Order: sequence, then C-alpha cells, then structure tokens
Amino acid sequence: MIENNPSFVSFEYRNGKLVGFLSSDFSVWIEKDPQRLLDKAIKIYGQSVDKLRENISRMQANRKLHKHTTAREVWQIGDSIFELKGKLETLGLQIDGLYDHLERDLAVKRKWLEKVIILRRYISSIDKIPKTLRWGRCEKGTRKKAIEINRGISLE
Repeated sequence: MIENNPSFVSFEYRNGKLVGFLSSDFSVWIEKDPQRLLDKAIKIYGQSVDKLRENISRMQANRKLHKHTTAREVWQIGDSIFELKGKLETLGLQIDGLYDHLERDLAVKRKWLEKVIILRRYISSIDKIPKTLRWGRCEKGTRKKAIEINRGISLE
C-alpha cells in the first residue's frame, strides 16, 4: 500500500465510457501525475467489473437451467471483490461507496453483495468449501455458516 490512509476514488459511466474521480484529499506528492493514477484505477475497476459480470451472468444462466449455484462460485465472486480492493490499495486508493458502486454496476442487490463479502471474509481459502455445497445452504446465516465451514464443520 502506498500510504496509511488511502484516498477515495469513485467511478461512473458517462456516454458508455467509464470515468473516475479522485477525492479532494488526494495527495499529489504520492503520484505526480494524478491522471495517470486515475487511468490505472479505471482500468483495474473496469476489468474487475467485467469479470464479476461474467461470473454473475454464468450463475444466472445456470439458475435458468435449474442448476444450483455452489458456495464456491459465490466465494470466487467475493474473492474477485477482495482482489479489486487490494489492487486499488496498492495505488493508495479505495472506492468511495464500494457497495453502491457494485450494486449499480453489477445490477445486484446490496444484501446479496454483503453476504458474498461475508462468505469470502470468513473463509480464507476456497479449498475449505466442499465442491458440492450449494450456496442456498449458506445464504441464510452466512456469517455463522462461513465460520462453521472454516472450522471444518460439514453443512452438506
């Protein structure tokens, strides 16, 4: 991470193009060319959102085919969000209103995003999640179920 207190960045689409904005507290001494930093952040965010959209679309398509979503698939979405945050932190940035951004850009509900993040936060490795465990078994009481999975307690 570049500094202890990352500056805020936000993103929005204008005329179909992703644009970014740095907060007024941005420290110019960190990066002499703020536009270059912003361009990097836009690229990271755009690529991350594209990847997340693909994964969510795949889950939705499977649901229409009456295939169950696995907890591993959901964990991977959470991991992609953690990866996004980590990449921006290496630039000394954090998203101002992460849930708001993702809710808008992924067209998903905030409550679902919160559960995805909780699952990923409490389970550090996908290998701890049984391959056949359905997301529906974790969706209610996500924190409790994630802690159980992390401890090796079977939910199947």
